[in-house]
Amino acid sequence: MNKQNTTQNLSFFVSIEKIIRSIPIMYIIFRSIVRFTNYFENDFFYLKKIFKNQKINIIDVGASDGISTLFFLRNLNPKKIYCYEPQKIFFQKLKKLRNKYDHITLFNYGLSKKNSKMKIFYPYINLFGKKIFLLAYSFPIRSDLEEQIDLDFLIKPKIQKKYIVVKKFKLIKDKIDLIKIDTNGSEVEIVETLMPIIKRDKPVLIIENNNIDKIYKFLKGQRYKKYCIVNKKFKIHKNQNNANIIFK
Repeated sequence: MNKQNTTQNLSFFVSIEKIIRSIPIMYIIFRSIVRFTNYFENDFFYLKKIFKNQKINIIDVGASDGISTLFFLRNLNPKKIYCYEPQKIFFQKLKKLRNKYDHITLFNYGLSKKNSKMKIFYPYINLFGKKIFLLAYSFPIRSDLEEQIDLDFLIKPKIQKKYIVVKKFKLIKDKIDLIKIDTNGSEVEIVETLMPIIKRDKPVLIIENNNIDKIYKFLKGQRYKKYCIVNKKFKIHKNQNNANIIFK
């Protein structure tokens, strides 16, 4: 699994990013604010060049609190966005977003090869006797979470375990143009369950840079190539440590 900072540098935030990452409560405040801006990972902005003003249908796996869905709404031209998110706290935020945008469809579960309950680990802090969770840091493997915490935080949060519901993907009638997957380590199983719609529609995929070699084994059979953004240019991905990889 390739480790990288979970938020990409944009010029305005470069000087304060290290401070934000070092203290969990500052990260929580920063994330709550950033939902109201167009600040997002650099790789995603290239999607505007791929799709231009084309009307598209999107699958958002690991929809979180709606931050990526908001990016799509602000920067692309979505007809429908299908959001998969198993975390109840995030799902409540997605419901509020859906109340504003009726072309959002929500699923309160994650995706995997089979229907089951999956163990995940996520950090939290205690603030005035109350647990505050950093659910964007949910990982299926504890050691991967510990490694990411060591990378991002000087003040270390505690770790909690829980189980989430995951289900096998049910085929959607609409043609899908774009799939985004960001699940901190379970991307391979998600690509496997999405293969029927990938084979049918040949969508663009943007996937967090975890287990990319394994994912590519599935996708190159469908004539996909993998790319990344280097200095704002679309390049064949080799060993670059971009946060996200684009498959076309």
